[in-house]
Amino acid sequence: MQLSDLAGFLNLQNSRLLTIKTPLSGSSELVLGDFQCNEGLSVLYDMQLGLASRNPNIELKQMIGQPVTVSLQLSNALASSDERVFHGYVTQFAHTGTDGGLASYTATVRPWLWMLSRRVDSRIFQDKNVQDILGDVFSRYSKLASYEFRVSRTLKPYSYCTQYRETDLNFVLRLLEQDGLFFYFEHAKDSHKLIVTDASTNAKPIDGPSALRYAAAGEAFDDESVVTQWVAQRHLSSDSVSMKTFDYKVPNARRYVSGDAPIKQGDVDHYEIYDYLGGYGFDSTDHGEELARFRLEALAANGKAFSGATNCRTLSPDRYFELTDHYDPGSSNETDRQFLVTAVRHHGMNNYQSNEGSGRYSASFQCIRKKIPWRPSLSVVKPVIAGPQTAIVVGPKGEEIHTDSLGRVKVQFHWDRLGKRDQSSSCWVRVGQPWAGGGFGGVQIPRIGDEVVVSFLDGDPDRPIIISRVYNAQNMPPWKLPENATQSGILSRSTKGHSGTANAIRFEDKQGEEELWLQAERDMRTEVEHDELRVVGNDHRWAVGRNHTLNVKVDHASNTGNNQTVGVGSGFAMTVGALPPDNAPPPDAGTYTLNVTEQIVIQCGKARITLTKDGVIRLEGVQIVENASDYFLMQGKKIDLNP
Repeated sequence: MQLSDLAGFLNLQNSRLLTIKTPLSGSSELVLGDFQCNEGLSVLYDMQLGLASRNPNIELKQMIGQPVTVSLQLSNALASSDERVFHGYVTQFAHTGTDGGLASYTATVRPWLWMLSRRVDSRIFQDKNVQDILGDVFSRYSKLASYEFRVSRTLKPYSYCTQYRETDLNFVLRLLEQDGLFFYFEHAKDSHKLIVTDASTNAKPIDGPSALRYAAAGEAFDDESVVTQWVAQRHLSSDSVSMKTFDYKVPNARRYVSGDAPIKQGDVDHYEIYDYLGGYGFDSTDHGEELARFRLEALAANGKAFSGATNCRTLSPDRYFELTDHYDPGSSNETDRQFLVTAVRHHGMNNYQSNEGSGRYSASFQCIRKKIPWRPSLSVVKPVIAGPQTAIVVGPKGEEIHTDSLGRVKVQFHWDRLGKRDQSSSCWVRVGQPWAGGGFGGVQIPRIGDEVVVSFLDGDPDRPIIISRVYNAQNMPPWKLPENATQSGILSRSTKGHSGTANAIRFEDKQGEEELWLQAERDMRTEVEHDELRVVGNDHRWAVGRNHTLNVKVDHASNTGNNQTVGVGSGFAMTVGALPPDNAPPPDAGTYTLNVTEQIVIQCGKARITLTKDGVIRLEGVQIVENASDYFLMQGKKIDLNP
């Protein structure tokens, strides 16, 4: 911009095509020379401004983050108050030199949503839909955020949604794309608003006359708004989408959907996009078909598009115009002549060298037929957690174990600064077990306070799974290391218990001291469905604190290779149900001694022999017969035969 006359500087913005409002005034006032703005559906607009000021020493930081408003006159009659405004915040401001006594500056202006690209965060959202999640994110920008949801359907909640080492902007854009939502901005003199919507076919017409005539090259059109260039183009595109997922809650369900895009591409092959969404990509066929439809509509919208140039100053995203007088608008049908604006590039310049106030304006644009729904493509990449992490198992206060019917637990990730280390810190996380079958396998539930190793299915932050556990300085191994490095095994903990209450199995592998140690903190039950064989190479000892009961349903054989000693502290009773068939006594083993401390009773029917510890032998019966084949001796200090 060549300026040399300073006298009229203060009036430079009067009656001009483009004017600007900034926080600066007086000698630091800025005037607008050149204006470019790119805007579109699901695009953060940016304005590139060429500015001038009498002050060559404006502090650059004075403009950073400040609101500005650019006004574009809609009529060549510059005295008219009919104008269009563009509002935003300065994100870059530069002093580029001086020219003719004026300082030159440039500025980049963007929407408030762009500020979200400056903050990176990691956090977890649970049981919220995209509107609720965005509301939480936007609440941190309350001084700037102005937004509105205009959606035609009920948004499905996410049971678990993770923002991991991701800018707020990337996170927001990613969720909008996943849910088939798009956005644009509405501008006012001192503000602008983010509009989130899902139905482009409900778009309103552009402001002012919505019918734009096609003006052929060289045709005069004076002040009329016309389309001066028009290009129709097709892109060879994929034309079908298939998606599959897996849901462990219904593992036998067929989670597969597919569909074709309504694209007519001529005599070409069909190209399918098949995507495995990983675990839990959609929880029903209806949900899966909706996700597939979003992708198909994005393909269809990009399959055939139009571009052009115009002098119309009211084109804006999510508005439509009607093209007239074109030699081939596609059809005589009115709906085929209605085009939804998807992107616009504005270019305006004030003519400060002229005594007249007129400037120049032009625009290029992209559009699709309004009747074709517009959807954003999945362009924002979801963060991937490439390796495992560790986390702490959490649960309700006062509990030691918190799990569900699938053996899942809750965890607190080390990076989660908002979690409260309780049952709300995460979703239920599946636990890898050494063996998992239908009603059989191994089960070890991580307990509250344990540190576990967490991997992520397909690297997806929303799909954690516990694969192992690790010790730390607070949770040490059950036996001292490295002194007992030859020991391995499992030692549990009674709940609610303490360090002295546990079940255990431990292997000692030190040569010469090999040992298998089993401990049952209370009861121990062993069941053998068939045979059990135990071979003890040396001693075998049983110590029973109270009662010992042995129940053998058939035979019981005991063989002692040497001596057998039976000590009975109190009574001893033996009941024989029947003698051997031949009624034969056992063979003579030499000497047999039976020693008890109180008494021995031998009873058969009404016959009874009693031996007591004070030396009394009592024979009782209906008849007592004494018979000696050789010699019979009865001797005593006193013999009483019939007292």
